[in-house]
Amino acid sequence: MLVARPALLVNTVVLAAALAACGRSDKRLEKLSVGITKDSVIQVMGVEKPRRVDPYLVNGHYIETLYFARLGADTGKLADRELAPVVVIDGVLAAWGWERWDSIAAANKIVVAK
Repeated sequence: MLVARPALLVNTVVLAAALAACGRSDKRLEKLSVGITKDSVIQVMGVEKPRRVDPYLVNGHYIETLYFARLGADTGKLADRELAPVVVIDGVLAAWGWERWDSIAAANKIVVAK
């Protein structure tokens, strides 16, 4: 979707906002708002840093997926799909959750582990 069409980036963000109300189980995710900065995301999540950050540069857009351990999760080793992905595009929160991350990744030909 982000491929060389800035208008589609806006559509992706709007779609992410519309889908944001679906399927969240971590109360911190409910406090996120599309359009806040990466620093604000980390502050809302209440951690010093995400468990992992995967950066991608796609057609001039800097996409970062921040992976957070869910509240109450064992702090040991967690599989990727047990983490909560939060997607920041060009420094601004675009989406969170696996369904939205999988969609953004597919649209930008980013391979995500299943």
